[in-house]
Amino acid sequence: GAIGAELAQVFARFGSQVTIIEGADRILPPEEPEASQIVTDVLTAEGITIHTGQFASSVSHDGSEFTVTVGDKQVRGQRLLVATGRGSNAPALGADVLGVELQRGFLPVDDHMQVVPGVYAVGDIAGQGAFTHMAMYQAGICERAILGQPGPGADYSAVPHVTFTDPEVGSVGMTEQQARDAGLTVVTGSTPVPSTSRGWIHKVGNEGIIKVVVDADRGVLVGATSVGPTGGEVLSGLAVAVRGAVPVSTLKNMIYAYPTIWRGIEAAIQDTGL
Repeated sequence: GAIGAELAQVFARFGSQVTIIEGADRILPPEEPEASQIVTDVLTAEGITIHTGQFASSVSHDGSEFTVTVGDKQVRGQRLLVATGRGSNAPALGADVLGVELQRGFLPVDDHMQVVPGVYAVGDIAGQGAFTHMAMYQAGICERAILGQPGPGADYSAVPHVTFTDPEVGSVGMTEQQARDAGLTVVTGSTPVPSTSRGWIHKVGNEGIIKVVVDADRGVLVGATSVGPTGGEVLSGLAVAVRGAVPVSTLKNMIYAYPTIWRGIEAAIQDTGL
């Protein structure tokens, strides 16, 4: 996952020998496969050992080091980080007294974050993503609802998130597979960051890609991924495009400043052939 990849790289750059054990068939499984591959290549080049498609079957500690059994192998180390995320503790909070049925372990809320009259929930417990920016977004909606102020309800069609590895991995909306699973007529386009003007200037550490996912029937972006030295920053414009359903024709004919990684968005849009 994101935290495991981020901290693995930090520890490795401080001089530690690091091994990642990932149960999925690739690291960063929620991201586009291209993004996972780029980060895998970078981490491997930095000396990190990665085991994918494998689970730890046992862990022991002899007082000086941990031994993790993975399949028929054993991985030893002085420190063990378990970065598997956290589950909902709604049942332990006594959510049953509200008379509502939990959804995937989370509290069900309406568009204005209300669980039942007079009770609101924001953040992780609302089940829309364990991100600080999600909690802040929902808190604003909740505040308006409580104070009786006008404002739109929650819209999760363009939730951005960033994995702060180097390169950064930013994504918003649907991945290509999610869009296909949703029955959309999908067209994608991409461009490698090194082919952009700023990416070429950047040289070392310019690994990355910009990928867009288009609903061809509507002619709008439904998702995008930005991997690169400033992947999270480039993502902001893509998030606006997804949230605002900006026509691909508009994005295709915009002026993109030179020399920036942003110009890769134009190239990715052109790569769709639309």
